[in-house]
Amino acid sequence: MGRVLESVPNKPGTSNSVRVGVFRVEGNAKEQVGEYLRNYSTLLKMFCHFRKGERDFALYSPKYTVTRIMELPSCRDLGGEEDSTGAGFCPADYYVPSYVDREYEDLEGKLRRSRIHEPAPEDLGEKFQSVWPVDPATGNRVEVKKPDRQATPVLNYEFGFVAGCVWGDDGSWKIQYLDLSGADKGIVRRDDRFGHIELPDGLDLRAAINMYDYGNPCGKDWSHHITIAVQSRIDLRTGKVVDPSV
Repeated sequence: MGRVLESVPNKPGTSNSVRVGVFRVEGNAKEQVGEYLRNYSTLLKMFCHFRKGERDFALYSPKYTVTRIMELPSCRDLGGEEDSTGAGFCPADYYVPSYVDREYEDLEGKLRRSRIHEPAPEDLGEKFQSVWPVDPATGNRVEVKKPDRQATPVLNYEFGFVAGCVWGDDGSWKIQYLDLSGADKGIVRRDDRFGHIELPDGLDLRAAINMYDYGNPCGKDWSHHITIAVQSRIDLRTGKVVDPSV
């Protein structure tokens, strides 16, 4: 995790920078493993840990118009976007989805998989689920406990999302896509494939993006679908959506 350690004054007439500490968090224990300087007066939500293979990384923004890749726990900058102060995209919030696959037996004894996004502690490890086959001797359904195992470690997708604004247009946060397939080489690619969509007021990026169907092991077309919450302004007299800038 990243946390502001102190404000760092810059030359008169300009906003302060902040010194950001990078911490390893295990349970309730926190250990500082490094730090960096960010040339903006607040951190916002500009630090997002994720894993690629067996390695740990973070999305971070040392300058307010860039998204870059940090190696963890070394805190070494691997690369990313270059500074474009005065014309760039200013990130404000990151989200890299995580998931775990579980494996279970169906009524016929076949192994099936299910995917759980943003798994909670209770979604990990081994447990049992009840199925209710018909007992051929009695014709009644009987409860049978089937193992339900964690089939993968907690993993991150090789993509993520960023909310932010074009420099000088901070009236709302726009949501864009991040290709992280080259993150281990310090490569991050950002694009606006969603068009102009804005993060709803009062929501952080993770809460606005629903990954429920994505990556479902059944392989249907909708396993490539995600749901993004958007905000509409509506004229209550007519029910029509109106342009908030008018």
